Amino acid sequence: MDNFEKNYERSVDKVVGTVEKAAGVANRLYIGCIIIFANLFFAGFCLWGVYAGYISWQLENEGETTTGHVVRLEESSSSDGGCCVYSPVIEFEAGGQTYSFEGDNASYPPAYEVGEEISILYHPANPDTAQINKWSERWLFPIIIIPVMILAALILNFFLIRAFWRNDAISV
Repeated sequence: MDNFEKNYERSVDKVVGTVEKAAGVANRLYIGCIIIFANLFFAGFCLWGVYAGYISWQLENEGETTTGHVVRLEESSSSDGGCCVYSPVIEFEAGGQTYSFEGDNASYPPAYEVGEEISILYHPANPDTAQINKWSERWLFPIIIIPVMILAALILNFFLIRAFWRNDAISV
């Protein structure tokens, strides 16, 4: 009977060891997937910021300035669930044609009034890329989003890679 118990315990220990190894592999796979998807998320926002910066830079170098008029204020819910923030809808004329676009920044109280004249910067080859000719309207988003996403990616990667090498269990 003593020999049977020893063999049984060895078999159970082997099974437990195999299950623990499989759990460790599954945990590392889980952490690796989180690292990949988190970095894709951060890269997407960084690319969005780079694209916005490129458009602003292109308008700065190749754009033309004109005057537009606020035709209405577009109302939307604020990010904290309150009501409401307003972004201007601006019409301007370029090449004998009228174009319209919504400003990128919304605020409460509204930063602009209906009928107000605003300086507009647009690309002559593509007037649909028009922006309000104001530093904060053109550069604030790229200047904030790119460093914030890089910093967040660095911090998250530090902790996730450390957890990966230590094989720490994480819960999200």
